Amino acid sequence: MIKLSAIQEVGFLLHIAAILLGFQLALYFFYRFFKIRDERLPLNRILLSFGFFYLLIIVGLFILTINKFFVAESILKEILYKAGYISILFSPITFVYFILLQELKKIVNLKLLKYLMLISLIPIVIIAVLPISLVIVIITAIGISSICAIYILFFQIRLIHISRGEVKARLSRIFVGNVLVVSSLFFLLDIVISFFNLLVITILSFIGISLIIMGMLSALFGVYGFPALFEFRWREHLLKLFIINRKNNSCLYAYDFSQIKDQNIQKDYKELFSGGITGIDNILSVITNTKTEKIYKIEQPDSLILLEYGSNLPQLTYALIIKKDLKSNRYFLRSIKNQFESFYKEVLTNIDKIEGNVELLFGSFDLILNDLMVD
Repeated sequence: MIKLSAIQEVGFLLHIAAILLGFQLALYFFYRFFKIRDERLPLNRILLSFGFFYLLIIVGLFILTINKFFVAESILKEILYKAGYISILFSPITFVYFILLQELKKIVNLKLLKYLMLISLIPIVIIAVLPISLVIVIITAIGISSICAIYILFFQIRLIHISRGEVKARLSRIFVGNVLVVSSLFFLLDIVISFFNLLVITILSFIGISLIIMGMLSALFGVYGFPALFEFRWREHLLKLFIINRKNNSCLYAYDFSQIKDQNIQKDYKELFSGGITGIDNILSVITNTKTEKIYKIEQPDSLILLEYGSNLPQLTYALIIKKDLKSNRYFLRSIKNQFESFYKEVLTNIDKIEGNVELLFGSFDLILNDLMVD
């Protein structure tokens, strides 16, 4: 057991604080992923990328911290050094693995990502086989891994560039956090700062710990309440939205995403469409001999109709007409249903007693719908 000086004790406590914060951050990335996992949106795997990225860095930092402050036996010290560095070097590999998605091929070269994964295994083999005491071994390993790390940062910049609203803001905070955390490693890894005297090493260590804590706090602010990640250009496939009261076959709310200005066409479309949905449900009910069976998708020659039904008011039908069947559009329709029933809860409970043009009551939903589209 190594006896620590007062300043080393402070440094150790700061290391532990950073490590605990890092574990919490990684776990929160996993929590956000599993919270929205049921929606089956493929891009949400990016949350797993960040989660494993931070987890492996923190595990490596924890091993190196224990090794630095408490291990004196040379063989054990060598083994722990190798384990710590290998854990950190694995972090960019796991990040790349989870972003190997066809949905991301518009912003990254998937074949290049696979090559980067293979290249990033080289430093791990070098660390595992060669003595860690050779400075050239660590420098070579870090240099090769930096290629993958730089590409990961490039990917994040591209992702931020094509994102909008709340997602863009949160991804930006996570990106700043990643830059700070990766930068901090150059101040914390013993092999990098071992060329300096004790005073400079101490100062660099405190700078590194400060950077990693600030970086993880920035990433934590970014991932907190992180929204679901929709497929790219999903908004371009939206055509029309109808919210219908099937009890009296009336349209409560309609929105035209294609911004058709001809009101007569819209009115005819709404009347035809409203009756169509009710008719389809009735036909389906007769065929299946049950009133509980629901239809959730209607395919048309040039479009699709996604359907959702009211949670608290089963007579409500939410219909979204789209060009292409994307999982993001289903999630978007469910969000519309939740927001509509939450915002107009009191009105909807007495909807059958209201006379006149009920669409006027729900015109303000345009603002909420626009907010959902921005996010």
